[in-house]
Amino acid sequence: MSPQLATLLALLAIGVVLIAGGAWWWVNRTPSVGADEDAPLPLFGTLSAEERMRSPAISWPAVSASAATPPRPSAVVREFVTRTPPSSPVVPTPVSPAPAAPSDHPIVNGAGVPGTMVEGHALRFSVPAEGTLQFLPGRLEVGSGIDAGREIRFVRVEGPNGIEVTFGRADGELYKHVQLRDKTVSRAHAVMRFHNAVWQLQNLSHTNPVVHNGVQMAGDAVQALADGDRVEMGEVQFTYRSR
Repeated sequence: MSPQLATLLALLAIGVVLIAGGAWWWVNRTPSVGADEDAPLPLFGTLSAEERMRSPAISWPAVSASAATPPRPSAVVREFVTRTPPSSPVVPTPVSPAPAAPSDHPIVNGAGVPGTMVEGHALRFSVPAEGTLQFLPGRLEVGSGIDAGREIRFVRVEGPNGIEVTFGRADGELYKHVQLRDKTVSRAHAVMRFHNAVWQLQNLSHTNPVVHNGVQMAGDAVQALADGDRVEMGEVQFTYRSR
């Protein structure tokens, strides 16, 4: 071995020993207690518990077991109550009362016979005072509508055509005419004549004919009335009673 090689190997061995010794010292050194607070901590340094308590550079707060493990929040149970909205009060629809019929009022015909004018909703007729005129057999009962239940009686009043009672939308003689206010009634709609103790009904309307027992009377047809017959004049329905 040449002297140069031996010298190189010796220097290399010395360098390795110095490096190993320096590394061992670095790892096992004790940091200075009086080190600067802003100085970085040495790598791989290990401080004892006593040194950590004395060191001003590092504060070691005491950590309690309760602080280390934060308490788990307790579960909150929320209760939901379904509320049924209050129902709106049912307000009854106001029902308009039936219009009151015009009040009856006293009358006197041209012959001085006192009586009363009966004011219905669909019809209007006159009745003589009791004991002034003779009542004849036969009458008409109103069978439907607001005036249902009213009754028309006939009295003996002689005229050029005998004893007769007219029906229509127009006005007529007292005690001899029944005014019907329905728009489907003609001005001169029908006439009843008392002949041989029998009332006979004659149709006078060609646009809105009289209906007898469900059958329209044609032209100037005449029909004798029997007890229980149904007579319709416009919207007004009558039932004939022989007594």
